[in-house]
Amino acid sequence: VDAGQSKCRSERAQALEQAKKPQEAVFIPECNEDGSFTQVQCHTYTGYCWCVTPDGKPISGSSVQNKTPVCSGSVTDKPSSQGNSGRKDDGSKPTPTMETQPIFDGEEITAPTLWIKHLVIKDSKLNSSSIRNSEKVHSCDQERQSALEEARQNPREGIVIPECAPGGLYKPVQCHQSTGYCWCVLVDTGRPLPGTSTRYETPVCESDARSKSTEIDDPFKDRELPGCPEGKKVEFITSLLDALTTDMVQAINSAAPTGGGRFSEPDPSHTLEERVVHWYFSQLDNNSSNDINKRELKPFKRYVKKKAKPKKCARRFTDYCDLNKDKSISLQELKGCLGVSKEGGECLSFPT
Repeated sequence: VDAGQSKCRSERAQALEQAKKPQEAVFIPECNEDGSFTQVQCHTYTGYCWCVTPDGKPISGSSVQNKTPVCSGSVTDKPSSQGNSGRKDDGSKPTPTMETQPIFDGEEITAPTLWIKHLVIKDSKLNSSSIRNSEKVHSCDQERQSALEEARQNPREGIVIPECAPGGLYKPVQCHQSTGYCWCVLVDTGRPLPGTSTRYETPVCESDARSKSTEIDDPFKDRELPGCPEGKKVEFITSLLDALTTDMVQAINSAAPTGGGRFSEPDPSHTLEERVVHWYFSQLDNNSSNDINKRELKPFKRYVKKKAKPKKCARRFTDYCDLNKDKSISLQELKGCLGVSKEGGECLSFPT
């Protein structure tokens, strides 16, 4: 018997058993008569359907909501043609009706039923315009807190609770305890990596895979800066960075550095802007706690008010930078709100 054939049948049996529990939104795989996975798999709870390989692995970029995906070699305009195995009315197959654009692109499909369900639940709670937007501003720690709270309120929902690493990042392997699925993720965003999903075993994951599309995932890109006239945010941040750059170069060239000699050797891979932010962060972080606390923020507020234009944008800038609202600013938050967290850019060296 082919491995894929027995795998589909055993996973289906386990899922049907789990689905008997009240309020369990379990994904139940569809099998062909020979026991292999049908090309199109669907999840009733979310209305998502996607294409799979013969052994049941989701195919990147094939996930669509409330319609049948186009899978190679299948007749997609007749959803019933691949529904023979779904004759039993076990509620495992939604009826594709409304035409909508898929929310996820090819980089974001793996362990789909668990992750999509997690985002759909969260999206409905936050009532934001898209799943991606509701997702992007949260660190792993915040994500974990909201998931734990959600799990307390809905213990039967099988919520995905992320495992976190230091610094708000995600651990490279994430698992869903109640189903036994594990998958690899991007450590900065928590997004699953396509094709890495395994069951009852730990996948081999890259320890530091990060999102290349930082522009898409930049939480500050569309963040409003209160009090700042429309269209002036970029101008304001540019003027602030220019002032900081000038001050840093002067401090480095000065015989008696104002920072009390606290100049760490710059990382050669950093852009000029990144070096500036690292330098200024170390000037502000007097107690070396790796965040700028309320007291340490006072000189930052004065500096911003004095150096950056237009002045109206300066009033709430520290609140704008404090993404997780914890009354302190981390290095990542400072880089993000100054617009230098993106990769790339020209690398410049300073005179010593």
